[in-house]
Amino acid sequence: MTGKPNRLVNPQDLEQLAKLLDGRGGMADKLDEAFTRASSLGVSGKLSSLRPVQTWVSDTGPELRKKAAYARLEDGDPIAGLLLAGFTPEQLKNKDLPPDLLLVANAAAANEGELDNDWLKKEDDETLDDWLVRVQGDAVTQMTGNEKLGKAVSTYIEGAANLSAFFTSSSTAIFGTRSLIAHFRNSVVLNAPGSFVAKTLNKHWDKLGRVPRAGSWLTRVPASVLAGSDEVAAVAGYMRNGSWYMPAATESNLFTVARRSGLGNAAKAAGWMRGAGILGSGVATVWGVANLATMDHGKAWKEDKAKYVSDIAGTAFNGSLTLAMAAPTPLTIGLAVGTGVVYAGTLVWDNWDDISKGAEKAKDWVGDKANKAGKALADGASKLGSALNPFD
Repeated sequence: MTGKPNRLVNPQDLEQLAKLLDGRGGMADKLDEAFTRASSLGVSGKLSSLRPVQTWVSDTGPELRKKAAYARLEDGDPIAGLLLAGFTPEQLKNKDLPPDLLLVANAAAANEGELDNDWLKKEDDETLDDWLVRVQGDAVTQMTGNEKLGKAVSTYIEGAANLSAFFTSSSTAIFGTRSLIAHFRNSVVLNAPGSFVAKTLNKHWDKLGRVPRAGSWLTRVPASVLAGSDEVAAVAGYMRNGSWYMPAATESNLFTVARRSGLGNAAKAAGWMRGAGILGSGVATVWGVANLATMDHGKAWKEDKAKYVSDIAGTAFNGSLTLAMAAPTPLTIGLAVGTGVVYAGTLVWDNWDDISKGAEKAKDWVGDKANKAGKALADGASKLGSALNPFD
């Protein structure tokens, strides 16, 4: 259903039709090209009868997507709310989106007419990344009626994300550089970035069994499950300094393991800790690509050069970090180090005003302000709760 009675549709068909109208290479592009060529030849008047078609195409594409989104909403599709916010299925494909935010977006869309949900709509030239931060703060504003608190929450979320990104990129650059120096000076074998804990566990797992009470429980889980299997990793052996070298789990090239003995053994060689790191940076890379795909690059560069460069550097860093964790070689780790240095620098550049004013802002939130924020959230939660509850 599309939100209107007695009308059955397939949302994918509507989205495909919209794409044929105003998508890349669609009718809108072909019309624009025809008018451009006619203008260069001095025969624009011959195509004047097609002008209304241009308007129809520009209006019909978004309307078809809206109808498709409502059809998805009635089918319980979790991304329906984001489609109604203005994103396309292509921009949201394979994205790891917060379930709680999807619920809020869908619930608000389902209660159209009962609840002002304009705050959920994608703003002009707003990227997926920007939208995600903004709507979380706006949701607090809706619940509490306190716009300043909502902005404070958005600022906190963005600041926490930037701090985490800065720590990851700067630490990768520092420790990656040290590893590369040791590798080229002393022929030290390279370990995957972020695998220090896994390497330690594999070496000292037997000592955990001596820990009173907890020891026997901890050792029930094989070290290889968490830190990777050295035995399986040996499949990626290679010639080194004139002899055959068997890499440890944290040193192994997972692409080589997969090629020689399958993806299942590559997962065993990686272990849960390294696998989670690869998955996390991989998701961040996909998210970064989606964020770049949703922005107007020319306008983004003019409005905020630091943020624009930071978005690109962050995507490049997460992509190179994913490769380095999967296949630790001088090339991949060198790329992670280089992009990490650039990303850390752009984060400082982009957030310099907040960094310089950070001490003063922190001082403002001491004492009563924290209590007031908590009370506002508690008192205001019920204001929007019933309206957002799709099961109410």
